[in-house]
Amino acid sequence: MVHSINMADNNWKASRRTKLLTVRNLRRTTQVLCFVGFVYLFLATVHRFDTNLNRPVLPSRAPIDTFFRIDPLLGLSAMLSARRVIEVMLVYALPVVLLSIVAGRFFCGWICPLGTAIDATSTIFFRNRRAAEPNRHFANVKYYVLAAIITAAVFGGQIAYFLDPITIITRAFTFSIYPVAQLTGRSFGHSEFISERLPFLISNTYLPNDVLYYYRLNFVAAAMLIGVLGAEVISRRFWCRNLCPLGAMLGVMSRFSVVRRLVANTCVACPMCMPKCKMGAILDNPTQYQANECIYCYNCTQTCPTLSTRIVPTIRKEGYRSTLDLSRRRTVLAMGAGALVAVMARTNIAAKTAVDSKIKVSDAGLIRPPGSLPEEEFVDRCIRCSECMKVCPTGGLQPALTEAGLEGLWTPVLVPRIGECAQNCNLCSQVCSSQAIQRFEIDEKPHIYIGTAAIDRSLCIMWNFDECKSSKRCLVCDECCSYRAVYWQYVDDIKRPFIDEHKCVGCGICENKCPIQPISAIRVFSYGDQRHKTREEQKAFYESGQRKE
Repeated sequence: MVHSINMADNNWKASRRTKLLTVRNLRRTTQVLCFVGFVYLFLATVHRFDTNLNRPVLPSRAPIDTFFRIDPLLGLSAMLSARRVIEVMLVYALPVVLLSIVAGRFFCGWICPLGTAIDATSTIFFRNRRAAEPNRHFANVKYYVLAAIITAAVFGGQIAYFLDPITIITRAFTFSIYPVAQLTGRSFGHSEFISERLPFLISNTYLPNDVLYYYRLNFVAAAMLIGVLGAEVISRRFWCRNLCPLGAMLGVMSRFSVVRRLVANTCVACPMCMPKCKMGAILDNPTQYQANECIYCYNCTQTCPTLSTRIVPTIRKEGYRSTLDLSRRRTVLAMGAGALVAVMARTNIAAKTAVDSKIKVSDAGLIRPPGSLPEEEFVDRCIRCSECMKVCPTGGLQPALTEAGLEGLWTPVLVPRIGECAQNCNLCSQVCSSQAIQRFEIDEKPHIYIGTAAIDRSLCIMWNFDECKSSKRCLVCDECCSYRAVYWQYVDDIKRPFIDEHKCVGCGICENKCPIQPISAIRVFSYGDQRHKTREEQKAFYESGQRKE
């Protein structure tokens, strides 16, 4: 009888361990698939040139900004800041919100690509470290950060992008990892493996093969990702435990989760599960845990020697703790800091706009992508995801430094000297999750004004040309202009170039191709920006110039 009972018990334990192993493998497989999906969508921004359409197109029909759409923190902060409902972000993020309320912080443990990168870093570089005691001294910091972000959004300041995990890893991929990989691939372009299987590393099929992507702030983007991954040396998932505002938001929602950790009476109160918990969610009494910190990694169920721990759908409250022990004073300070940042950014001189046109007057080089909303609404909506910069076929879209002030940091600006806005391209409008860049068609580009070119007569060859003294002639700006905006008039009996403001949309190709170095003799300025006008008004302005001809 005893032997039969022991055999049945052993069989049950073996079956139980097999099921737990299956669940853990399922989680790891899901993590890998989601990360692979993230990388695939990132590489889907490497466009190809469609000869039939005569323009660059995206190789995938899947929304390449899917991870930004499902991010509830980015969606909420963008909508609060812009005072508008952004339908696409609401629709995609709503299932994540509902599932988090029902099933807890599954997103952090199963889907988040940064969380997967952190786990991989921990496994590869910190596998043999000694397990440390759970440190919960900083666990509430992420909630104070969340309070600051939401308050800033209420006051019209968009700052979620700085610490949101999806933007951190995407910016690092865009500004740092991809250019380095492309440069490396180009260096070994003679390799048959590289040229046949990884062609996106040596040619983007739209630019000449000697053109590479270069980005400002690439060191900053890389340093942020390295810092997040390197924090694993302090504790497992240090970023997720203590600093991630998206995790804090999902943690608040998961307080009502019906998927819970239960510990049976067979628990012998050993501490083996505590150091194995990635989030430090298990309290000093191993039968108790902080529900809003659990990411369902199933390490505790695997470690338990008596198999007493389960994670199951239930409404039982044994061992379930969901209260947030936040300091009222620190919460108020965090909210005050968020409000202060938003208001200071709004009242900074770099935020000043011209009264009649709502165009920033602080920087003449603030050139936004075509289709961008008026400046104030644009900086409120833009989530700084860097997707438009990555998809830009010329590399001309760069993260803003001081052009738009503090509130416009990391938003996209066109730097024509690096790359122009190609006439037959509208990819940036296809990948903008928050619709800060509105959709437009290629045939609308002749009357979407993002700036106006101006000739510096002190530098221009043709304005310093004298038939009696020089044989130099330059027609580059006229020959390359996609919109035929350069015209010629006689001045002092010599033909000189001028700019037709009705035809020039500020694409910057003239500035990019101008042979004068290092400062171009023809440059694009923001005073021709007409984003504050409707498409119909801009088209009427264009047609008025056509009638004058």
